[in-house]
Amino acid sequence: MLARLTEAAEQGVLLVTHDNAELMWLRRHVGTDDIAEPESHLFCFQHEWDASTPPERARLTIKGLAEFYPDWAFWGYDAALLWGLEVPNDLLGPRYLVKTGCSVALSTGYRLLRPQAAGALERVDGVRVTPFWRTVEDCLLRAPFSYGLAIADSALRAKGMSRNDLCERLQADCEGRRGYRRAQVIASHADGLSENGGESRFRAFFIAYGFPVPELQGEFRDPLDSSQVFRVDYFWRLEDGTCVIGELDGKGKYTLQNGEGRESVDPFVAERQRESHLTMLGHKVLRFTFDELKNPGKLVEKMGLAGIPQRVDLAEEWKRQWYGR
Repeated sequence: MLARLTEAAEQGVLLVTHDNAELMWLRRHVGTDDIAEPESHLFCFQHEWDASTPPERARLTIKGLAEFYPDWAFWGYDAALLWGLEVPNDLLGPRYLVKTGCSVALSTGYRLLRPQAAGALERVDGVRVTPFWRTVEDCLLRAPFSYGLAIADSALRAKGMSRNDLCERLQADCEGRRGYRRAQVIASHADGLSENGGESRFRAFFIAYGFPVPELQGEFRDPLDSSQVFRVDYFWRLEDGTCVIGELDGKGKYTLQNGEGRESVDPFVAERQRESHLTMLGHKVLRFTFDELKNPGKLVEKMGLAGIPQRVDLAEEWKRQWYGR
């Protein structure tokens, strides 16, 4: 069994078993011999599971369930994850299952969708899921603003579409459905230039709290080495002529002139050097950490200290659109 677990780990999947003898052996060793059972009948090495990110764990679980239950199909955030969209960790809780004739106890907490509501199903990485745009629409109809923006941004990025295209698609497919108004608010602010969910969620904060929406992925030549280009997450050009660069921590963004990435031996040193070089351009550099989203009051104060103006009328307009008042 250890050999089979090793083989599954090398293939990047969970070990799925229908055999009672195998199941009994594996369960006897769960918790004591580096073996975990993250979902019933699905097994892996505990250290592999512990080292996996929440999206990786969710993908492994969904693929394992699809192997164990071949008639299962997935929708909503689960399908979005399989389609490669940016699904924030907080949305990776209960499974989203299309009720295709399978028997699922309500006690599982699964979010069930009637087959006739799911439409034609497709296969992604061997798993049956709702079609791409149906999946995006299902997510936007129920997602909180910042989470939905991450999904919408990644959908536009994946398909090379504009926000107007997305708004028109929503109107054609979803008008009159519960959550439609909020889905349109999300779509109206979507931008495929956003490169990851973190960038999208900070932009959602700027929008909801009345700050000007920055330019995305601006590029600047390194003043000390013209062969290098810095691409920044956010760039504000303020009315008084001040320019502010915004950077989300935790990503190295050195790019050679030919577009190839350059590895850094010490990311911390590279980030500090990068910031000092950007400062030489004469712009303020404002750094963000993901935890700051948990304290919006402090983040508002930080933006103000950086000279980025907050407009109450913009914040009120967003509230009116989102809450309908």
